[in-house]
Amino acid sequence: IRTFIMVADLKSFTCAAEALFMTQPAVSSQIKSLEEHVGISLIERNDKRVELTEAGKSFYQEAKNIVSAYERAMEVIDEYHGLKRGRLVVGASTIPGEYLIPKYIGSYRKLYPGIKINLTIGDTGSVLDMLLARRIDLGIVGAKPDIEKVTFCPFIRDELILISAVARDIPEEISLMELRKYDFITREKNSGTRMTIKKIMSGFGIDEKDLRMVMELGSTQAVITAVAADLGVAIVSKWAAEAALKAGSIKKVKIKETELQRKLYIVTLQSVRGTGARDSFWEYLKKQTPTS
Repeated sequence: IRTFIMVADLKSFTCAAEALFMTQPAVSSQIKSLEEHVGISLIERNDKRVELTEAGKSFYQEAKNIVSAYERAMEVIDEYHGLKRGRLVVGASTIPGEYLIPKYIGSYRKLYPGIKINLTIGDTGSVLDMLLARRIDLGIVGAKPDIEKVTFCPFIRDELILISAVARDIPEEISLMELRKYDFITREKNSGTRMTIKKIMSGFGIDEKDLRMVMELGSTQAVITAVAADLGVAIVSKWAAEAALKAGSIKKVKIKETELQRKLYIVTLQSVRGTGARDSFWEYLKKQTPTS
C-alpha cells in the first residue's frame, strides 16, 4: 500500500523506486500484486507518466488513511519503549540534506542506536509538501515561505557566495547591480536558495527578472558544474561550493554591498503531536548548532 501511495504521489514508477530505495521492477511487482489482490486496475500506465484509474482514486484516499492509522498506532507503541526503539522520517532541502544532516543523524544514532531514521532530500517546496502530507516527521529547509500550520524554528546560518569559472573575465568584487551584466545560472523556483536570492535582490531594488538567467537547474551540484564549465555565474551555498573551490575549478567573487546569508529552519506541523524520537532529534539538532 505504501508503494502504491508513493507511485500515485510522484506519478512515476522510477521516482517512487528512488524515494523508497527500491528497484523499479520491485515497485512494478508490488503494484501488480496489489491490483491482483483487489481484482481491479488501480493505475493507468503510459509512456510519459502514470495516472490513477477511477477505482485507484477512490482507493488512494482510503489507503492513505490506513497507513496514517497504522503509523499513529506504532507511534503509541514506540512511546512505551522510550528512546530504545522508534522510527523517524526526516526531509531536508538540498544543502542541509547533502552537507549537514547526514553527520547529525550519524552522531544522534550513536546516542540512540534503536532509532531508525530515513532521510529524504528535495527542494524546500517539496519538503514542505511532504510535511503537510505527513509523509515526514520533521524537515530542514533553506527558506521560510508564508505557510500556515507549519512551525519554523531557526537552526543554523548558511553563507551564500557568488561563484564564477576560474577563466572568466570578471572583477574580484562586483555590486549586485553589476551582476545583471553576466549570464546567471540558478536553481528551480521551489529551491530555498533561489527564494533567498530573490528576497535579497528585492531588498536592493533588483527584480529577479532583471538577471540574465540562462539556465535553471535542479541541483546545486549541477549549478556548480555549469559554472565550472563557464556557462555563467551563480550564487550558491558556501558548503556546496567548498570542494570545487579547493579543487580550483571555480573561484569566489565578492559582493560589494553585503554578505549573503540565510537561516536554515527546522520545520514541524503545528497540529501534530511529536513522537519521542522526533522531539528528541529536534532538541539534539538545536543543541548542536544554535543560531540567533
